[in-house]
Amino acid sequence: MDHSRSKLPRMKRFARTRTLQSALLVVLVVAASVLLAGGAASASPTPVGLGTATTFAIRAGSGVSNTGAGTTITGDVGNSPGAGSQYTGLTCAQIIGNIYEVSAGGPAPCTQLNPGLMTTVENDARTSFNHTSGLTGATPLATDLAGQNLVSGLYSFGAAATNLSGTLTLNAQGDPNAVWIFQASSTLITSPGSTVAFTNLPPGVTAAQLACNVYWTVGSSATIDTTTTFVGTVLASASITVNNGATVTGRLLAANAAGAGGAVTLINDTIVRPTGCATLPAGTGGGPASPPSAPTTPIVIGPRFTG
Repeated sequence: MDHSRSKLPRMKRFARTRTLQSALLVVLVVAASVLLAGGAASASPTPVGLGTATTFAIRAGSGVSNTGAGTTITGDVGNSPGAGSQYTGLTCAQIIGNIYEVSAGGPAPCTQLNPGLMTTVENDARTSFNHTSGLTGATPLATDLAGQNLVSGLYSFGAAATNLSGTLTLNAQGDPNAVWIFQASSTLITSPGSTVAFTNLPPGVTAAQLACNVYWTVGSSATIDTTTTFVGTVLASASITVNNGATVTGRLLAANAAGAGGAVTLINDTIVRPTGCATLPAGTGGGPASPPSAPTTPIVIGPRFTG
């Protein structure tokens, strides 16, 4: 009897089973790798806490000046440690919100004297500036952000004659928790008519709401030029200038260098604080969100064929 013939089918079945097991193992390993890589790639920064500065559209250290009756400000306005007399050119009718001072001299009769609150707001804004400026792991960008289509993330860029010569697109990818943090090593300067715009907003979320999650930390001063459409909270070390006819959906928080002054200057501009932002402790957030956990259920390949 030829035993080699009887063993042949069994050997073929054994080889086929081993091949199927190996293929299944490869598929499971690749799938697990994709899940883990996807979780890391989808990790997004968390919103930055601004503390008591959350309700403010403008916070300056050495004055808020305005030229033109066309300026409107939605949100609170404050100046600290500078005197109330450093408010110039603003009227109560131009402000939808509260205006605070540490000493008398601001627009009457709407200005509220509250040095304690303004000291707290000053400290919270500075804490948030220091925290956000110190975040590590930013993705470097070209100094001119025009033409970029950026998903949620932490980014950095350097000084240039303009940091925005056209349109910067912030791609939310349908995520209501998308967060963009930009670290400008020196100045932030936009060109006339430039735009920061959202795309792929999640259903039911407006640009004014998602603007809560956009932050610009600026190593020196910021200049938002004429007719620019801008989005996000500007945390500037020194001053912030908004030239004629610009629209900012965000906050202008100036004078965040320790012991330094910094004014906010407006000319017929529209400043609207973002809508419905959560009040988070100053100097928190900005780090990556936790990626999805790896599955803990053991992977069972199945019994090996031994027959």
